Amino acid sequence: MTTNAFLLAGLAQDLYDAGLRRINISLDSLEPETFDRIVGNRGRSRWQQVWDGIQAAHKVGFSPLKLNVVVIPGVNDHEILNLAELSLDREWHVRFIEFMPIGNDALFNHNGWISSETLRQQIRERWGLTNAQVKGNGPADVFKIPNAQGTLGFISQMSECFCDRCNRMRLSADGWLRPCLLNETGQIDLRTALRSGVALSELRTQVSDLLRLKPEINYKQRESGAIGSYSRTMSQIGG
Repeated sequence: MTTNAFLLAGLAQDLYDAGLRRINISLDSLEPETFDRIVGNRGRSRWQQVWDGIQAAHKVGFSPLKLNVVVIPGVNDHEILNLAELSLDREWHVRFIEFMPIGNDALFNHNGWISSETLRQQIRERWGLTNAQVKGNGPADVFKIPNAQGTLGFISQMSECFCDRCNRMRLSADGWLRPCLLNETGQIDLRTALRSGVALSELRTQVSDLLRLKPEINYKQRESGAIGSYSRTMSQIGG
């Protein structure tokens, strides 16, 4: 499950007891003011609420516990070492994600993005960095600070396109299945289909057809207009 962890402190134990074991949590900053700037503070700071949720998830035993950090130039890029340090004495997987300037507030668009290799170099200079030799089926390249308990993942969709090896699909919070986070081409309205009683055999066929679109999807192609666009902001995607 992927979550913003706003309500996780009170739900972590129930979710674990229900059988959930893997959880991804968005944590773009360790500074409350910066965090609120990113998520949009509507009169109430959320940072402590999220941090309490992370601690609760750790306490009940979620593994792996992944923390997703979208690195935004001029906003939270000065925190890379502090965020990487979270992996030293905890079995947490901190994942740095290159910023994708799609549908986001103009406040975050003007400075572009920072490559994963630039981030890795900062960490190498401080602690050293080795390949974690972790085989996974996701988009992250996984590394490890020597003797750290956790790992560091780098998702490099801007500098090192991984579309050819990505096996992920996106199910949004409102029930749409898409072959890619960045593209709405061929999307399936699963919520409506399931509620209207569409046969599972038909849904399997639709999903198989959707999967065949994945090799054609590439962020840079989307930017050039070669494939469909994505109309939502990142905060609206969910799923």
